[in-house]
Parts: sequence; structure tokens; C-alpha cells
Amino acid sequence: MRRVAALAVCGSFALALAACGGGGTGQAQNLADSTTKAVYNDDPGGVTAHFDNDLKSQVTRTQVGILSDQMHKQGDYRGLSFLSSDPNKNEYTYRANFSKGSMNVVMRLDQNGEIAAYRVLAPANTQ
Repeated sequence: MRRVAALAVCGSFALALAACGGGGTGQAQNLADSTTKAVYNDDPGGVTAHFDNDLKSQVTRTQVGILSDQMHKQGDYRGLSFLSSDPNKNEYTYRANFSKGSMNVVMRLDQNGEIAAYRVLAPANTQ
């Protein structure tokens, strides 16, 4: 009977992790997507909405505008696809899909679930 109870607790814990964004989907992907949409829309307030205080202080309107312009060169934003995660760093990598290409988004969450690092890797210039 104790074994059944222990399995039930483990199962509940696994479901809780999945609901919190374990594996790169769920909460983590929602944060990455809303931040990426805000960058695309050149909305600095939306970009920093879920950033921790240290990261918020590093963002400028100019940086958001430049990155937004780079994204618009890739066409219409079509959402994120999960690529990988590093549970030891609480870091997630996604592909930002656009109508004319893609860019990678790498995001790290702090222990409070706020974004502690967010970067977009622009495609290499192939001209």
C-alpha cells in the first residue's frame, strides 16, 4: 500500500512539473512566445514584462527596435517550436518561425520563473 501511495505522489509531482513548463513547453514556452511577439511588435514594455530586474535594466528601446527590424526581414511571425532544454541551467531553446525563415531564441529562467536571460540568434547572412 505504501508503494502505491509513493507512486501516486511521484505521478502527481511529474504532472506538476509538466504543467509548470518542464521540457520546454507550457509556462516556459508561453513566456518565450509572448516575449518574442513583443520584440516583433517593437514593444519594449512587453519585452521586459517577465524579465527579472537585472535584465530589465539592460534593455533599451533602440535594441528592441533593431531586433524587431531583423525579425520583420524574416516575414510574418508564426510562433515557436521547441528545440531543446538544459534543466541544470533552466535554459530553453526554441525556433522562432517566420514566413521567410527562422531565428533561434534562447531563454533562461531564474528560480522565481522570471526571464533572467533572453537572446535571439539571427540567421547568418548568406549573401
